[in-house]
Amino acid sequence: MLRRRQARLGLRGGCALAIASLAACGAIHAPWSRPARSEPFATLETGDLAALDRAADAALAELERPATRAAPVTPSSTPDGGSSGGSSQTVVQGLVALRRLIAAPPSDFGAALAAAFSAGAPVPVLVTGYYEPTLRARRAPDASFRYAIYGRPDDLGGDSVPLPTRAEIEAGALSGRGLERFWTDDPIELFFLHVQGSGRLELDDGTIVRVGFAGSNGQPYRAIGKDLVDRGALEPGTATAPAIKAYLRAHPDEIAPTLEANPRYVFFRVLDRSPDAGPPGSLGAELVPYRSVAIDPRSEPLGRIGVLATTLPGGRCLTTIVIAMDSGAAITGPGRVDLFLGAGREAEAIAGELSSRGEVSWLAPR
Repeated sequence: MLRRRQARLGLRGGCALAIASLAACGAIHAPWSRPARSEPFATLETGDLAALDRAADAALAELERPATRAAPVTPSSTPDGGSSGGSSQTVVQGLVALRRLIAAPPSDFGAALAAAFSAGAPVPVLVTGYYEPTLRARRAPDASFRYAIYGRPDDLGGDSVPLPTRAEIEAGALSGRGLERFWTDDPIELFFLHVQGSGRLELDDGTIVRVGFAGSNGQPYRAIGKDLVDRGALEPGTATAPAIKAYLRAHPDEIAPTLEANPRYVFFRVLDRSPDAGPPGSLGAELVPYRSVAIDPRSEPLGRIGVLATTLPGGRCLTTIVIAMDSGAAITGPGRVDLFLGAGREAEAIAGELSSRGEVSWLAPR
């Protein structure tokens, strides 16, 4: 399903974008080279409009909820390329206008989009990818399934309550409080579940349980790939997610100290979602592969529409409409975009390698 979806989402050849390895893992990146025709509407390929409509509909539904309308959506402008992003009303108007175009798509969708929206100046970005992993899990621990997936402590995060680090939690800081929701047999995959923020747990009876982000310990995110490069375990430019996993599996004595170098720890909740639905992003809406992106909401408001141009692993080029629907601890500043890629092995493989220069033009309704 993901392969068919990907083929319809505007992958083009002959693009001048650079490919590099995973930035969050300490890789080196080639400079961005803009194609000769970089105007977002001129190079846009519409792809799967049904998926785009699903993303816009989900984002709009969340933004129109009373609780969301009461919260501020407009970020502060920043001197390093951030945007005021417009008001909450402007973001909603943009999504409504986009859905109106999709409902009766014209023969030249790019021209119609240009007539309905103005595009901001292209913002250079580093584009990474994330996905929804699948882990083996059990409801009770045993000799193999001994790594806990924790729910969020009710008293965690107050000013008077210390926030234990990953190392302290792994050493038992939360033991005995009944917070263990599930148990898995793979500490490496559990760590990457924390990085992704949501996932699927495959239980021994075949049941699939969806879990999503419920909070964190508030500690800063530290990229373990950079640590591996700094100490010479991996060569610069090679610290992709697959390379990190392979190194740790080949050096089991280094698993715990390497993972504990990142003090951030994520807690999970069970999601009541169908197998076909995407996980919720920080906006609360269902994420849609190749249409939903995570951004820094201090730079752009959630719900904003953009045209993203970048290169996927293998040299395949992508110029497509995306919607800001999520955020992440490692996604900071206007120069970062994290593209949601879906679930499954192909999504995992692309997410593990994707780290490309690109640019995004944020749209505003006319």
